[in-house]
Amino acid sequence: MKALLKLIPLVALTGLVACSAAGVRNGDLSGATRAVGDSDIDGIIKFGQERISFSRSDFAVYQVELINEDDDDVRVEYQAYWYDADGIEVPSVVRSWRPVFIAAGDHHSIRSSAPNMEAVRCEMKVQLSHPMTR
Repeated sequence: MKALLKLIPLVALTGLVACSAAGVRNGDLSGATRAVGDSDIDGIIKFGQERISFSRSDFAVYQVELINEDDDDVRVEYQAYWYDADGIEVPSVVRSWRPVFIAAGDHHSIRSSAPNMEAVRCEMKVQLSHPMTR
């Protein structure tokens, strides 16, 4: 009986460790990138290889390669929206257009990390960056 009482805390601890182990997943991952704003971007930026996976901390990370197919340098901006497994948008405290410079004929990878562990789908929006005029 004493041996059994000594095993109970060990069994309980093992169960807690299994529940908190890395690799817990909250749904199937998916991501997509689309151009927004004016249609000028269509002949300039091509979307290359896309990747989405869980990081070591179990947050989803989405990455896409932007390819400048134009003969001129270009500035673009991107913004990421994350959604949970039910399609509900996951709020993010940091959501702004992020600028990227891509030289003529070059490529640049952009990425976004999910704001929490519930986020499993990312929608990346990309647009040409136009200087502000006064």
